[in-house]
Amino acid sequence: MTERFHAASSSAGRANSADALGRRLRRKFILVAMGAVTVVLTLIIAGINVVNYSHVCKMADARLDYILAGKDGIDWTDEPKTDPGDGKDASSSQVGIRVGHFEGMTAESPFDTRYFTVSIAGGQVTDVNTARIAAVGAKRAARIAAGLYSKGWTSGFSGNYRYTVTVQGDETTYVFVDCSRELASFHSFLSASVAISCIGWLAVLAIVAGASGAVIRPMVESYSKQKRFITDASHEIKTPLAVIDAANEVQEIESGESEWTQSIHEQVARLTALTERLVFLARMDEGSAGFTMTSIDLSEAVDKAAAPFESVAVSRGKRLSTSIASGVRAHADAAAVAQVVELLLDNATRYASEDSVIELSLHAVSRGAGKGSAELVVSNAVDGLPEGDLDRLFDRFYRFCLRPRQPDHLYRPALEPAKKGQVYFGRFYLGKRRRGRLWAEGTSQRDAAERDALSSWGA
Repeated sequence: MTERFHAASSSAGRANSADALGRRLRRKFILVAMGAVTVVLTLIIAGINVVNYSHVCKMADARLDYILAGKDGIDWTDEPKTDPGDGKDASSSQVGIRVGHFEGMTAESPFDTRYFTVSIAGGQVTDVNTARIAAVGAKRAARIAAGLYSKGWTSGFSGNYRYTVTVQGDETTYVFVDCSRELASFHSFLSASVAISCIGWLAVLAIVAGASGAVIRPMVESYSKQKRFITDASHEIKTPLAVIDAANEVQEIESGESEWTQSIHEQVARLTALTERLVFLARMDEGSAGFTMTSIDLSEAVDKAAAPFESVAVSRGKRLSTSIASGVRAHADAAAVAQVVELLLDNATRYASEDSVIELSLHAVSRGAGKGSAELVVSNAVDGLPEGDLDRLFDRFYRFCLRPRQPDHLYRPALEPAKKGQVYFGRFYLGKRRRGRLWAEGTSQRDAAERDALSSWGA
């Protein structure tokens, strides 16, 4: 009955974990897809409207050039017209020829162009011509030109009017052409394109959201199978280990204890601990690890977990130095904290430089962003390491081998380009503000910056 309940609980945990993973992957997929769609739509809409705006400016400048050409001696207030009945096309007239020199201009352009001019000499308005526009009076025209003159601006837009400047002697003439219709058309197109893009974006969102489930499902199923395999395999391994251990004990009873039977005991214990950790990791992923969060004496827990490693360090040619402040308390899972300490110290005693000192410290943080937390630091020196990534130090099962096919003690975690005697730190924060954050720092650079949180325990 107990086994059935346990199996049912594990299955439910795996299902919940798979569902949570599916939701996270779906959110990430939707965010990435819609981010890409947003960027593409933004670039398209921006490009189209920039081209449209450039066209408006280009056409306005062509009209300004035409007006300035007329001002330089061409009488365009009384343009000759061609009688359609004489068989001649307007483009062959003086107007047609002159208009053809200005891109975008037609024979009708002079008649639908609204403009005004303002001449300024010695900082004073000397002439205002508003005969070809009804929307602007002489006073307003003079005020607009005087404002631009005082700022030294020579071209651009002033409201709905595109302007440019021509200088003859000490006289500066501002020529303004009305672009209200063109700008209104541009703004209408801009609004329409943005509205259509938003509708298209929402449509794509609906499609992506609907299809994301089918896209993510194979990954979720693969994840579930992987976790189920780890959990089931770990449980299955426990049975033969127990049989081996029992058989070894019988052998000791019949033949007496020897170094071989002792080695078998040690390896069985090692494999048992490994399988238990695998099960623990799988349960953490499934959300069923069952942390017991209580107020604990962190100093006592860390000291108890670190004590066995003093002899371990000596046996491996190193020395463990501890500095544990007394009376440090935290709201945490005592077993999880002990496991963190054991993992950090086991890694340090294995991979630290020969004859080096491994330092472990624990103290309460009384100032800064981590105020109210407890800080655990494990540091050790390492030999020269090849280029690596410090962020991968806490990846599961990650190891770096300096030379292939070497004994286990030659494996090193990959950090970053280092010199001999480099020190790296594994930092663990536990408290209300910084809960269970674990990361690494190195001193290969002068200013070692804190890395992002890489693992979380008891959070």
